[in-house]
Amino acid sequence: DGIELRAMPEETRLSEAAALFRERYEVAPASDRMGVRLAGPPIASGPGAELLSHGVAPGAVQLPAGGSPIVLAADCQTTGGYPVIAHVASVDMPLLAQAKPGEAIRFKPVTLEEAQRLDRERQNGLRALEAAIRCRRP
Repeated sequence: DGIELRAMPEETRLSEAAALFRERYEVAPASDRMGVRLAGPPIASGPGAELLSHGVAPGAVQLPAGGSPIVLAADCQTTGGYPVIAHVASVDMPLLAQAKPGEAIRFKPVTLEEAQRLDRERQNGLRALEAAIRCRRP
């Protein structure tokens, strides 16, 4: 049931990332193009919960003080101060973008190498589709 997103745990936040991978979340109604807020069991922050501002990108899973994760989306800010506990693989970001409030989300750990392989496969599939479309043009 729901969407399974592959994500890479942040090496400095492994205990928080482990909690993210154990639980089931739902897309919260307050989600938008900046971030997908997740409702579910709160994740306890480890030491150094509040950080100085640092760069962030779409796919970063931030953990604010309340413990409810936020996955940064297409129109996210460029800097943030919440801890980042994982990064959603770019190949799965379109699934996240289409998720509706109330839809179930689960996270599955993936390595950087696996995420890169999946991205290459998607790019190759898109190139093949583009070539097939070109062949059909009059």
